[in-house]
Amino acid sequence: MIIDGVILAGGQSSRMGQDKALLTRDHRDMFFYTLDSLQELPLNQIFISRNPSQISYLTRLQVVPDQHQNLGPLSGIYSVAQHTHADAILVVPIDLPLLEPRDLKKIMSMASDPSHDGEQPIYFEDNYLPILLPLTDNVRDYLSDVVSGRIKTRSVKALCRQFNGIEISPDDIDRLQNTNTPEQWLAAKLELMEI
Repeated sequence: MIIDGVILAGGQSSRMGQDKALLTRDHRDMFFYTLDSLQELPLNQIFISRNPSQISYLTRLQVVPDQHQNLGPLSGIYSVAQHTHADAILVVPIDLPLLEPRDLKKIMSMASDPSHDGEQPIYFEDNYLPILLPLTDNVRDYLSDVVSGRIKTRSVKALCRQFNGIEISPDDIDRLQNTNTPEQWLAAKLELMEI
């Protein structure tokens, strides 16, 4: 199975008040922290889902802007799906500062499990991102229907339900805390200091 990586970094960061991709963890911004985590995995290539006004320092990377603006993560996923011929994509949002490469390895290991039919999304219980998303014709059609407005519910959760996603238990649920506000970012930074 050919799997590409995707970093979702195209959000507006309006609640954070600054670009979440540029917040720093371990002396690296979140973009490069996430990229480094994906580079530890056996991925074919890595795409960055990010809007044109945000890409000035990413010129040497595979940046794919959203083809449909302001539609949330599924728009970024749809746009990347138009640029890849991979069997699946491992999608990781930029706002998980506690996420570790071993968490992503756990999701990827399920793809080769005999119980996985290659057509179901794989994600952690009650956390729909990160996700290993098979790019079947049905999934591609679903994403197209979302961005065209034929499907009104534009959530990763709805996509997972539509395709009978497989939930797996995280090793540490705290590592899946996303950070959308300055308060959440501060709490994550404090947790990192305790580790």
